[in-house]
Amino acid sequence: MWAKINLAKINLFVAWFLMVQIPFLHLFIVVAEWLLGILGMPAPLYGQFGWLLGSLMLVSVLLILRNAMGELPPGVGKREGRGYQVGHRMLFASSLLAFGVYILPVVVGSMHSEDLQVSVSLFVTDFMYLALAVFGVGISLIYQSAQPAVSIPKS
Repeated sequence: MWAKINLAKINLFVAWFLMVQIPFLHLFIVVAEWLLGILGMPAPLYGQFGWLLGSLMLVSVLLILRNAMGELPPGVGKREGRGYQVGHRMLFASSLLAFGVYILPVVVGSMHSEDLQVSVSLFVTDFMYLALAVFGVGISLIYQSAQPAVSIPKS
């Protein structure tokens, strides 16, 4: 069983989940809380249950996309290609940064000081932009590793 697990594909899926949740998780939370309201369940605005249900909806959308396309872009790349290992390390680093953004609703909800909430929110916003930038570079390096090597002729 463990021999069939491909860590590169898991890393890519987790990175896509965490990067897509940065701009779109609030949309999924609102849709989840709207669905809970239709079902008659009380759902406070941006509550933890709506956050969890929104996350599950996002995972479902990514799984549907992965099954429809075969794999998430840019694929896994070539292990022997240039930039492959660095790209996956950058994806992992961006996932760690984005995880801080992901758990923000849980952490901020337990803070009692408004000044601390604002400070943490601004700090996490900076983490969000940094995580998106590192993700973009990592995806680019993995995509580049799958491209054939081209030599430029000397004139």
